[in-house]
Amino acid sequence: MVRPRALIWLLLLSALPAAAQQVASVQLSHSSLSMSVGARQTVFATAYSAGGSPVAAQFQWTSSSHVVVVVEVSASESDFAEIVAVGPGSATVTVRAGGRSERVGVTVTGAGGAGAGTGVPAVLNIDPPTIQLVRGETQQLRPVFLRADGQPASAAAVGWTSLNPGIATVDPQTGLAVGIATGQGAIQATAGSLSRIATVVVADDPFAFSVPVLGLSPDAEATIGVVVPTQRNRALATGGLTWRSTNEQVVRVSPLGVARGVGPGRAAIVVEGYGQIRELPVTVHRAVAFVDATPAFSRGPIQVPMNGSRTFQVVSKAADETPVPDAPVTWTVGDTAIARFEPQTGQLIGRALGTTTLLARPAGPGLDITWQIEVIAGGIQVVPDRVGFGAGDALPLQANFTTEAGAALGPAQGVQWTTENANVVRVDGEGRITGAGPGHARVIAATQWARSDTTDVFVQGSLLFTSSRSGSADLYAGNADAPADAVALTDAPSNEAMGTWSPDGSRIAFVSDRDGNFELYVADADGGNPRRLTTTGDMELSPEWTPDGRQLLYVVQAAGGRTQQLWIMEVDGTGARALTTDAQGANLDPAVSPDGRRIAFTTTRDGSYDIYVMDRDGTNALPALVSAAKESKPAWFPDGVLAFLQERTERGRPAPVVVRHQLASGTVPQIITPPDLSVTDFAVSGRGDQLVLEVATPDAGGRFERRLYLLRAGSTPVELPRAPGEQQSSPAFRLPLAP
Repeated sequence: MVRPRALIWLLLLSALPAAAQQVASVQLSHSSLSMSVGARQTVFATAYSAGGSPVAAQFQWTSSSHVVVVVEVSASESDFAEIVAVGPGSATVTVRAGGRSERVGVTVTGAGGAGAGTGVPAVLNIDPPTIQLVRGETQQLRPVFLRADGQPASAAAVGWTSLNPGIATVDPQTGLAVGIATGQGAIQATAGSLSRIATVVVADDPFAFSVPVLGLSPDAEATIGVVVPTQRNRALATGGLTWRSTNEQVVRVSPLGVARGVGPGRAAIVVEGYGQIRELPVTVHRAVAFVDATPAFSRGPIQVPMNGSRTFQVVSKAADETPVPDAPVTWTVGDTAIARFEPQTGQLIGRALGTTTLLARPAGPGLDITWQIEVIAGGIQVVPDRVGFGAGDALPLQANFTTEAGAALGPAQGVQWTTENANVVRVDGEGRITGAGPGHARVIAATQWARSDTTDVFVQGSLLFTSSRSGSADLYAGNADAPADAVALTDAPSNEAMGTWSPDGSRIAFVSDRDGNFELYVADADGGNPRRLTTTGDMELSPEWTPDGRQLLYVVQAAGGRTQQLWIMEVDGTGARALTTDAQGANLDPAVSPDGRRIAFTTTRDGSYDIYVMDRDGTNALPALVSAAKESKPAWFPDGVLAFLQERTERGRPAPVVVRHQLASGTVPQIITPPDLSVTDFAVSGRGDQLVLEVATPDAGGRFERRLYLLRAGSTPVELPRAPGEQQSSPAFRLPLAP
């Protein structure tokens, strides 16, 4: 520490005439000292004239027992001495100046040095056993006596000898070693028949400061560390160093390297010693009265993502609230295993899940800020990542924090929800989305540390069908009670047909001849991003999703139309394989049961059109119903009851109707459509309360017109509006949202 009393004396000394500066007495800052082994105490001396005024003097310091106390003195400022307790016992430290002297009595307690115990010594050790020095540096060696049982023994007189005086010398009585030249040497301690050798390594290495730049407030103090970087930042002995300031109006420094800010400005502290000169830049800033912190102080924890970061900043301000950019801020993390802080960038980086603290200590009293830190998952994931529903439908989205590898850790907190297009989908602060109008938009969940995830939302009607209103066959989506308002999902000169919704409503599968042959395609629910899945010379027809949305069933009609077989593939187009392999006849119209375990299909393997049901892997195929009628187009009600077309005869003419049939019940199928409608295809709504029927009626020219009818439970069918000459076919319902 800088001693104000000593500084005042130095100023007074500079004003005294030389003739008056005769030493009449010497006073010490301490009259007695009680210390433990290893402790250090600074003592300063003042010389006075006969008139009681301080006078300049050169002081000499001595110790009465070097095994108890040694004295370290700066060569440039001899009025300060560092008293070092070496071993237990009593000693007297004497200071002399101008023929006058003063003493301080020192009592040292504790184990570790000479005289630390009782009994005859059997072992002599040297503390420290290995010494690292630079040229000109000193190191105090201390003897340690032990009994045969390893306990401290009584002290004995020790003599010190350097075995390599060209490398290092040693005071024969005190054991003070001095580095002389680069190299390795040895110093021997001898006490009677006991001896021990300590290794000495002397290097010609540059020293450095423990901090690159020093920042201080006025009247603030800091002890400057001087280290040897090439020796693992070993602290350099300060006894061989002299200190000075380039501008004492900015900063002052004591003989022991304690800097004190004086006034705002920039200066340098110059350190000389061991044949080297180094300068430490010093900035003394204005006094700090306030601070602004980002993020603002909060009683609750500040969340930081694991392997991610958040920025923390403290702006120091003077009393007039103007910034003090030179004022340093010290940052400390409570548990560096949880997080680490980079002062250069202000980034706190999460290292492991858990809680810790971040302490910012500005250069001003009472301004410390402590944030509670919670290191959480590194990312965020929204479930589901895709969804399709109708205008007015609502669905809660779930946001989870995740590890960097994407594993969910639990519900996310503090998430900000936004929508790209509120005309398509709206979202509230809890992540609940509501369909607003047809189209596609993304809903975004964002964290406070700029991580985000999105859900693609497609808002469409519940009914998908094929229409010729644009001149070619295209896919349209609308509501069953308003098909005229349906939105075109495809608009190409080619033909697109047999569309079907994915279970989550976000995609459609269909067939198209846009590449010259009917192939299987998958697209987003609005028709965007179409992707071709098959590239064979055969014709692919009738796609059907599995309930888990991972696979597609479809029909492959061999080139030339010889056979039709059922196939299944992954929704990305891989893993295609046949489920049926009949050499003759046809297997078509696949329909997967609601539980995903069974497949109903139409087959001619018995010579007529019949409905069979098999396991999902194509095994255990059995007839659903044995009858003489022609059955086709199977579909499932949500409760697992099977429906299909059955061609009966009414008034001598074929009359295809939709029937419900409970498998393995032995009951007669129940007719659910009027016999006067020639139904060629149908779709069951996801709740089972509606059917849309495809009906074929001949026109005046003998051609068939295909139109759609809506049949609600307990009512009569109602034809859906259509344009003159428009063909409507292949109806498919989108599944409702899960409750």
